[in-house]
Amino acid sequence: MNTKRAPKVRFKGFTDAWEQRKFESIATRASSISADPTLPQVEYEDIISGIGLLNKDVKLKESSKQGIVFNQGDVLYGKLRPYLHNWLLPTFSGLAVGDFWVLQPKDADSSFLFRLIQGQQFDDVANQSTGTKMPRADWNLVSKTLFFIPTSIDEQALIGRYFRSIDNLIALHQRKLDRMKELKKAFLDLIFSQKLRFEGFTDSWELRKFSDLVLIERGGSPRPIDNFITEDPNGLNWVKIGDAPEQGNYITKTAEKIKPEGLSKTRQVQPGDLILSNSMSFGKPYIIAINGCIHDGWLLIRDTQKRFDLKFLCYLLGTPQILEQYKSFAAGSTVNNLNKELVGNTLVTIPTKEEQCALGRYFEHMDHLITLHQKKIDSLKEMKKILLKNMLI
Repeated sequence: MNTKRAPKVRFKGFTDAWEQRKFESIATRASSISADPTLPQVEYEDIISGIGLLNKDVKLKESSKQGIVFNQGDVLYGKLRPYLHNWLLPTFSGLAVGDFWVLQPKDADSSFLFRLIQGQQFDDVANQSTGTKMPRADWNLVSKTLFFIPTSIDEQALIGRYFRSIDNLIALHQRKLDRMKELKKAFLDLIFSQKLRFEGFTDSWELRKFSDLVLIERGGSPRPIDNFITEDPNGLNWVKIGDAPEQGNYITKTAEKIKPEGLSKTRQVQPGDLILSNSMSFGKPYIIAINGCIHDGWLLIRDTQKRFDLKFLCYLLGTPQILEQYKSFAAGSTVNNLNKELVGNTLVTIPTKEEQCALGRYFEHMDHLITLHQKKIDSLKEMKKILLKNMLI
């Protein structure tokens, strides 16, 4: 077996082969248990999973739980699945509360150790968990596993600092994303409650029952649906919950199609329609940008009277004011789902078409910025994943 290897990507000036060592010779697992109320506590929810940075300032808590003592330079590793990607390289002393390993580096740089546990090899070994109800990474297995590490502490430290800079960039864009989402939420509330108006608009908003303004219909499914699914490119687009984008308001493609003979048993939709999941836990409206069909998990909303700007209507249906009406109308119901009557009975307050267009453009611009930040985060995470693969062995 070759015990000397080198990674695909290295920093300039380092040429020595990496050496193979058991994990227990790289890190010791600390076990000092304490309930010291003077020490800050770190729990799973304090860590940005997959980045290894704190998502908020860790504050002293009045009543302390029991945890493992850690110091600056130790590495925290959340060993309970699915929290295997909760890690932290703390800059303070405290208590790790929960199913953490506190790893203390041995003849290794702590920042490199922090990156080693994020590599694919460590992840593969740690996922060979023990236990059934709450599986945990197996120390006996991990500690005996061989890993390649640089012989130079300087190279280890440089690798650690490099990935720290990537994590800081990810965290920066995450903060921008979170602030933009909070800003959008605040503006939705202010604008749709009419506490804030755009300059130049003074006309009163009109209060109407929603069913008086639009057509609302429930989707339908030909059954058994498996008999109607087709790979024929001429089939009808079959819109499912999974086709809704994580970012944005438009449904532009579907994963599946159905045979045309299923059309009589379903509900056809067209570009410009809105659809709304009838599950109140979902409840987000989407704009249809393709021809297709919806099953009975969707409600169709069609602006037959052309009273709405489409973007405005989409944002209107996602406001807290509308969602609160849904909850109020459904109170006491054994099935907490939306239906045609419940959605139609909501009261909506709408401005002129011109003001609707201005508001629709404004919130779409905010969504565009949110999407850009999310794409940047995704891109940085993917870059980090590739670099970990190529800069570790």
